[in-house]
Amino acid sequence: MRRFKKIIQIVLAILVILGAVAVWLFGYDEPRVRLARADNGCPGCDLREASMWWIKLIEADFKGADMSGATMWWTDLQRADLRQAKFVGANLWWSDLRGARLAEADLSGAELGRADLRGTKGPGMLLKIASLTGTNLTGGRFPGASLWRANLLQAIVQDVDLSGTDLTEANFHAVNLSGSNFAGATIVRASLTETNMIGVNLSGADLTGANLSEAKLHDADMRGANMRKANLPTADMTRANLAGANFEGANLTWSTMVDANLSGVNFSKADLGSADLSGADLTGAILTGARLCKTKMPTGMDNSDC
Repeated sequence: MRRFKKIIQIVLAILVILGAVAVWLFGYDEPRVRLARADNGCPGCDLREASMWWIKLIEADFKGADMSGATMWWTDLQRADLRQAKFVGANLWWSDLRGARLAEADLSGAELGRADLRGTKGPGMLLKIASLTGTNLTGGRFPGASLWRANLLQAIVQDVDLSGTDLTEANFHAVNLSGSNFAGATIVRASLTETNMIGVNLSGADLTGANLSEAKLHDADMRGANMRKANLPTADMTRANLAGANFEGANLTWSTMVDANLSGVNFSKADLGSADLSGADLTGAILTGARLCKTKMPTGMDNSDC
């Protein structure tokens, strides 16, 4: 009998341990979460700190719900209605948000590493200080959104609409941004080093103090962009349209602007040392105080400031 009781105690202990591990791994399916699953959503509900791991909520309605601090690893939210929902500080690692509606949703401080946001619509959404490492944003639409100080290291940001967004101090190091729209965006002091920005639209964008060293900007539309004090050493802007852009005080050493449209560009006090402007159109460009040393101008080499 004693032996039997001991076996029972051991079995119960194992079950308790397994239960604790299950809670830690999969979350506790509390009543409010069960209700959300049963009704495929819960608009306007309080789901703060909820555990919703590995749950399928395809086309669910969570409009206006508060899921701040929720744990939603691997949650399937394809085509879900998440407009005006709150995910402040939520963990959405590897979650599937393809085609979801996120207009005016607040994901400030959220963890979205490796999440799939392809085709997502999120005009006006907040992603301040959010982590989007490895996140796939291909084809997404986020006009007017705020990604202030967001980290997008290794993210996929191709053909994305980020027009009018706040990308101040965001980190895009070595990210593929080709074909994306940044028209009118605020990209002040952002890190865009080694990025692929071929064919991007940066017209009217503010990149004051941004770091674009080694960025590929072939055929980019940068008309009227504010590049004041931006850092662009070895950046390649071959055939880019830079008409009316402001490069006052910018570092353009060893940059390439071959066959670029530089009409009306302000290069005052910019460093153009060893830059290549062969075949560029400099009609009406301002070069007052610019440093020209081993600079390839359309008319030949200029060593006036060596």
